[in-house]
Amino acid sequence: MPSVDTMSPARMLEEYIDREDARIEERLRDLRQVRGLIETLTPGETVQREGVEPIADDIAPTVVQRLIHEASGVLRTLIMALDTGPGVDEATVRDNKQWMAEGNEQRAIYPAGALDAPPSLQWLRSWASIGEQQRLLPTVATEFAVFGTTGAVALAKWGDLSSGYVLVRDPLLIAGLTAYFDLAWEHAHAVPFAASLPGDERLVELLGMGLKDEAIARFLGIGLRTVRRRIAALMAVHGVDTRFQLGVAIAEQRLSNAQSANGHRRPQATVGTRHTR
Repeated sequence: MPSVDTMSPARMLEEYIDREDARIEERLRDLRQVRGLIETLTPGETVQREGVEPIADDIAPTVVQRLIHEASGVLRTLIMALDTGPGVDEATVRDNKQWMAEGNEQRAIYPAGALDAPPSLQWLRSWASIGEQQRLLPTVATEFAVFGTTGAVALAKWGDLSSGYVLVRDPLLIAGLTAYFDLAWEHAHAVPFAASLPGDERLVELLGMGLKDEAIARFLGIGLRTVRRRIAALMAVHGVDTRFQLGVAIAEQRLSNAQSANGHRRPQATVGTRHTR
């Protein structure tokens, strides 16, 4: 087996991807097991469980506000929709932001589709501005909020926004929801909010998430033509013909730079060549 010093960046990248694929698959198996536990514990329409109480829609915001004030530890929220639920109530938002202003930690996972709608994007930016840690998943399977170890509010039926909400006090179910969130958080994409002049790495990161040019433009606050011009310029700089090749070229460059920073030798790049695969 060749030493690290003599391996090409492409080969090192391939081995790294293989290791990451195996690790992610293992973690996804864990995630599916946790989901199975939660689905088993979550009450259906007629099943009741001690420590799980249905919440009437008109009092759900009050329940969430009480949990915010009682919460100790990280507040974790998994969000399917940004236009419904007790979390969008005006008084709840006010109490939640005050709770964060007191130095408490809040993490939220949003669907990547939230970047497609200006109101949703504005919502993400407003919470990020006060310190909410945010990540994105291509799709979000259900919705819940875990208030440290104090309690949780979740959809009464997994993934069904029309099923209403339940208050969860069962420690086992709270632990299951927390584990599910933490596994999802580990594999979600960070939300790289841009300054007024976002850098090219941020644009490439959004491309790597599979977002369309229109969504990237809205997210970065720049014009669609600007996005496409910058992508074309990056492709020209790296000597590639496709966006996939651009991602590979940038990954190789980062790996090569990391080798150099660690004192490893790296092969000399051939200037002006183009990737064909």
